[in-house]
Amino acid sequence: MNTSRTGKSIKNILFSLFGFVCTTLLQLVNRLMFVHFLPIEYLGIHGLFTNLISMLALSELGIGSAMIYALYKPVATKDKERIKSLMALYKKLYWIIGCIIFILGLSLLPFLPRFMKEQPDIPYISFYFLLYVFNAGVSYFYTFKRSIIICNQEEYIPTLVTMITSILTRLIQIFVLYFTQSFFQYLLVQIVFTLVENWIVSYIADKKYPYLKEKEVQPLKKKEIQNIQKNVYAMVFHKIGDVVVNATDNILVSRLLGLSFVGYLYNYTMIFDLVSNVVLRIFSSLTPSLGNLIAIESREKSEEVFYRLLFGNFWLVSFCCVCLYCLCQPFLSLWLGDSFILDQSIVFVLCAVFYVMGMRRTALQYRSAAGLFYQDRYKPLIESVVNLALSIPLTMHLGIVGVKLGTILSLLTTAFWMEGYILYKYYFQKSCLSYLYTQAKFGLITLICMISIHALCSLVSLSGIPGFLLQGMLCVVGINGIYLLFFYKKEEFQYYKKLIFK
Repeated sequence: MNTSRTGKSIKNILFSLFGFVCTTLLQLVNRLMFVHFLPIEYLGIHGLFTNLISMLALSELGIGSAMIYALYKPVATKDKERIKSLMALYKKLYWIIGCIIFILGLSLLPFLPRFMKEQPDIPYISFYFLLYVFNAGVSYFYTFKRSIIICNQEEYIPTLVTMITSILTRLIQIFVLYFTQSFFQYLLVQIVFTLVENWIVSYIADKKYPYLKEKEVQPLKKKEIQNIQKNVYAMVFHKIGDVVVNATDNILVSRLLGLSFVGYLYNYTMIFDLVSNVVLRIFSSLTPSLGNLIAIESREKSEEVFYRLLFGNFWLVSFCCVCLYCLCQPFLSLWLGDSFILDQSIVFVLCAVFYVMGMRRTALQYRSAAGLFYQDRYKPLIESVVNLALSIPLTMHLGIVGVKLGTILSLLTTAFWMEGYILYKYYFQKSCLSYLYTQAKFGLITLICMISIHALCSLVSLSGIPGFLLQGMLCVVGINGIYLLFFYKKEEFQYYKKLIFK
């Protein structure tokens, strides 16, 4: 990537990381207060309702991804008239989506008890669900303007807004839980700051790009609308696959095992999601730059950047995966107490899902930047069928481990290899064997590192915070030491070494 793209990417990454650190610390305190002042079933319905809202978000149909891709080129060429036309369409579609989410949420109310093994002793549970629906639906009325800022490679701006509003949200929620123990007021704070955040981002977009408010907007050409429709059609399948794989686990656990199990699992998934969000923020910060790269550079240059990003992705994802496997249990014990600890086998399958999902990210980023939505449209449907066919019986026989085992098996047998195949066939236009070999090599090294470092950490006899800090130091030194032995002489490592010192 050229200096401008690299500089903007680094700025986006730094703001994302800074925002993550600030909000994560408060979120951990927030969760501690939540489980201390409210019964575990409230955490269970929080996890269940979050998954149900993700299912309602299926109505978005992947329009956001398709529209952002359509914006890359006019933003790169500063074609204001085309940007205005696309944003006008974007606004219209997202207002329709927001209304659909409200309607679907209301229609789901009578069926809420069917998603739970037993009815919890929680008053006003239907009203709480409506608050979740409102919080999700109202954000669509403003969030489309965030895309124009992101496409201009200035994601650090909405990230800063999100960071500030998230900090205020968590602080006030902690205050509410401590003094009132009211779940209603807890949710109300979230809704208020969702509205505030989206309004501020919308206001900034209007100030930075005043032409967006101009009334005269040219209609899009028929061919361009057809291209967008084609990508949206393809993204429908991707949304279905994403919802089935990522938004059904808590629903299955709630229906087959009970809400309390959702609550216990949700503490683990929160830790994994927080770490995953770091990686996601870093690589989502790169997507606008990749869109710019693909729009103006050759495929050979793009492939060179691809392998550098894949290597950086591996180092970060693998490091986090090994740390989670070794440190998740002692951290949870310090944070919430031993009563919330589950079996280590659950940590292992969560790590496996985390690693595979993380190592898909480079190929997915390139797919989005290159607009390859239509070419692998059927992959998510196959993945969804495999996931449900495996997860339901495995959950019934193995409990929580089963639901995550079904997820990892469906990913490995479908999405993981097919995404690389599609990218290489339709964009790089060559065999994907080198990509698959590289992924297999990275996976094996990660597994070796997990076994070695976990065995090393198990030798630590200290307990409490000193023991946790010592295990953390062993992870940082041991993991990076092993990777240096493997990769010090590789071109990709030398590239990052020069970039860091530069």
